[in-house]
Amino acid sequence: MYFQKFPKAFYTLDNGTSVQIITNILQRVVLTDELQNNYSVYDEYDITDSDTPENLAYQVYGDSGFHWILLHFNNILDPRFEWPQTTNNLVKYVEGKYPSINGIHHYEDSNQKETNGNVILNASLFNNIEAGNAIINLTQEGTGFITSKPSNTTIVVTTTKGGFRTGDQVALASNTSFTANITSTTINSGVAVTNLIYEDRENEKRRRIKLLKPQFIERIVREFESKMALVDG
Repeated sequence: MYFQKFPKAFYTLDNGTSVQIITNILQRVVLTDELQNNYSVYDEYDITDSDTPENLAYQVYGDSGFHWILLHFNNILDPRFEWPQTTNNLVKYVEGKYPSINGIHHYEDSNQKETNGNVILNASLFNNIEAGNAIINLTQEGTGFITSKPSNTTIVVTTTKGGFRTGDQVALASNTSFTANITSTTINSGVAVTNLIYEDRENEKRRRIKLLKPQFIERIVREFESKMALVDG
């Protein structure tokens, strides 16, 4: 029902030798602010792991075909990633996106604001790595600069991106042949936020959506069809 209302477009893969007529799914229309910001026309709802746009539309409107209204009303363009993922799918997503789900995404202060972490790294030997040098993490994302080197086995690092964990291999940024394997890590300041925790937070932000009340469905359909007719005309 949704894409049937979209305008058509010409498409070719061979510089016009052959042309196909396709549905222009990239076309968008925007609902009026009057509707989207009017508290009287919608209820707020927290999506659960068992909810999909289709089954939620069926529960609320009695027709799974109205799933497009859920998406459109909440400005969701790509339900694969903008609709909250289930716990299992989220883990798979993070595993595919990062070298390690438990790698450090960033550090935070006491107000959960992103900050540069200050960490002590220990290794068997930090050869040719001195205070003032920049280092990178070869195991996961992480960069920083060495603020001090108390001994040949200990350095103090201020992180600038990502982080460092026990077991990671680090290298001198200017010459990656100089490496060291981290045997222990102590955080002086900042709280480490892992990749999984970060992506879980982002996922949770997408759970609350606006559910248009059923009595306004007809109005939305009319408005959508009217705007699409103007685009197609």
